[in-house]
Amino acid sequence: MENVTEFVYLGSLMTYDGSCSKDIRLRITRGKAVVNAVGTIWKSKNITDELKLKVLRTCVFNVALHACETWTLKKIDRNRLRAFEMYCYRRMLRISWTAKERNENIRRKLRIKENTIQTIAKRKLRLFDHIQRMDSSRKLKVVV
Repeated sequence: MENVTEFVYLGSLMTYDGSCSKDIRLRITRGKAVVNAVGTIWKSKNITDELKLKVLRTCVFNVALHACETWTLKKIDRNRLRAFEMYCYRRMLRISWTAKERNENIRRKLRIKENTIQTIAKRKLRLFDHIQRMDSSRKLKVVV
């Protein structure tokens, strides 16, 4: 029998040492695939930036942040997620990564109030609140 070092916990891939880095990299890759799949939307001049941002949040970020409530974030994972977020905004606005455009300016232009790390924290708190309201006999509540 093989020595299995990974297991699936609530839809998230996690190693026995508690690292979720592999799952986070996989989710970012899937998010980038969705960004590239809807490339015609980013190129369209008939679609407003507000609508493009809604498509980004709905289609891309939901794929990339699936099961993020269970992630244990390390500093390198936070940096990867921030870089992915800015990659998405730059693709959406058709700004090259070599352009001398500051991230703060891009966020200001799009009127972004919270980044992906803050979104993940909110989702974690929402899950914790949901678990706390469960009946005490539920196994998930006992584990948490």
